[in-house]
Amino acid sequence: MNIVEWITVNEAADKPEHGLGGMGGFFQDGMRWPEYLACFKPEAHPDLEELRASILTHRIRCTGDQRQNAGGLVVPLWSDGTVDTYSWRAWGDLMAAVWSTADSRDYSYMDFYM
Repeated sequence: MNIVEWITVNEAADKPEHGLGGMGGFFQDGMRWPEYLACFKPEAHPDLEELRASILTHRIRCTGDQRQNAGGLVVPLWSDGTVDTYSWRAWGDLMAAVWSTADSRDYSYMDFYM
């Protein structure tokens, strides 16, 4: 499965969930992508790797608040027509995991929460 494009939160509203989000709020300073992956079942790892690669390629980097309210292309649309929407905390976890590894810098979920 792959991400075919990034769409707005409003465009995603009527689409079924892919299911990667979760509650969030666990990613702390010092953690990196491997620690994020370890919180998911191994079956989800290929999709998470696809998501990470697409975030890096498209330079998706914003807070949960910006994602929810700015109207940008911030929701991944998968090849099966599903999307991944996130709580602000879960989005913060994802952004912190991706960018702490890419930037080789400590981030926690709070850095990408609001």
